Amino acid sequence: MNGAPSPSSSLTGPGGYARARAEATRLADATTTSVVEHRPYLPLLNVDPTDEASIIHVAKTVASAAKHGGEAERIQTSEGKVTVITGGLTNALFKVDLVLANNSTSPTNTDGNAATTISVLVRAFGAEGMIDRDLETTHYARLCHQRGAIVHAGLDLVGRFGNGRVETWIPNMRQACIVGDLGREGLSAEVARQMARLHYGYDGNITPDGEDGEESRQPSLWGVIKLWIEELAGDLSGEKFREDARLMELFSRAVLPWRKDEAPCSVAEIKASLAAELVWLRNTVEARFPNAPVVFCHNDVNAANILLHASLDDESATASYDRETVCVIDYEYGATNYAMYDLANFVCEHCGGNDNGVPDFGRIPGAEWLESFLRAYTEERDEILSAKESNEAELSELCAQAELFQLASNLYWGIWGTLQAAGEVKDGSFKMEGAESRLLGESELDAWDNLRYGRNRLARYRTCKESLMQTS
Repeated sequence: MNGAPSPSSSLTGPGGYARARAEATRLADATTTSVVEHRPYLPLLNVDPTDEASIIHVAKTVASAAKHGGEAERIQTSEGKVTVITGGLTNALFKVDLVLANNSTSPTNTDGNAATTISVLVRAFGAEGMIDRDLETTHYARLCHQRGAIVHAGLDLVGRFGNGRVETWIPNMRQACIVGDLGREGLSAEVARQMARLHYGYDGNITPDGEDGEESRQPSLWGVIKLWIEELAGDLSGEKFREDARLMELFSRAVLPWRKDEAPCSVAEIKASLAAELVWLRNTVEARFPNAPVVFCHNDVNAANILLHASLDDESATASYDRETVCVIDYEYGATNYAMYDLANFVCEHCGGNDNGVPDFGRIPGAEWLESFLRAYTEERDEILSAKESNEAELSELCAQAELFQLASNLYWGIWGTLQAAGEVKDGSFKMEGAESRLLGESELDAWDNLRYGRNRLARYRTCKESLMQTS
């Protein structure tokens, strides 16, 4: 259908997005609008993240598609202002303020007064091929249906377009910072509570047609890492790597930083080495913790994906860390996984590195912090499940799981970083000049570097593995 979508024609699930795309392609009409998961979807509308006019056009088109009548018209004729949002590593993010005529009756973003401005977040998708956007957007839409209970009350999906989506903008919030915020008393406990609500309040088991699945849960961790290893091997087999021995040498040092031989590896050797690490880690997890709980996880809770309300910065105020002042965002890596992987990943994220690719592993929280964090998590979980309180034996086992899954976090994001860098080589955006000094952290420490980040996380994985094997 074209124009404003009709709720009665709503499609659901990943299959709904696929059918909407097929219909739009058949019609060959960029204005074709379907309703999937009760939100407008314009499959042929794409944003150019380098063009401010394109960003505003997409924001107005999607936001007006979610409205009806005069309200949609006022959005279409509004003035737009774009602000680039920094800190996103996977996507390009923009705040778009749409200034409506003074007679607008729009809901407001602040203080409940009549508004003349509607603010939205435009997200242009990145990491092409690494994330199933149909499944991810299905999860996000359904989580937003439960906003206030599982996710922050201000989160919502406005609509989706061809290469991204439009979301609500939550006012008076800022990204958490690693040094100034993650160490604050009370924040970690609230993050733990929100992770428990996600794990045990949202099912997340979705079939391609959007129905709740009945099959047994399987952690996505192993399959995702295996897929990324295969994709990395495919990229390293490309023409640019075959023609430039320096590239293969550089990536060999990054992907297998524990090798003493600095000569370049073959693609087969890199693939076999990473696959062996994956098999070892999976066997270790399944042998030590065969009954480790598997739930729907965020899989990427880090400082940049935590928003804090401005009231928390007012030392004279009495604001506390709760579901209104703390908002976990960006569920694009969300999937069924080990519960303790999700928590262990947050532990690793205390080391940072999301700004320059150089985590400070000396910032890893200690045993006392981890026990307190897990206690807050299990107390919330037990309340949700109306279960008896956890005992010290269970807390001890969960601590052990969290320590082991830190290896998984480092392997996962290490391969992610090197795969992103290989993609840069393929699309021509990788800078070979000064690449070795960047890799070793000797230059450009004020900028993000995928290969440097991947190398550092993989090196940390190996260090943790060796430490584990010495104590086992």
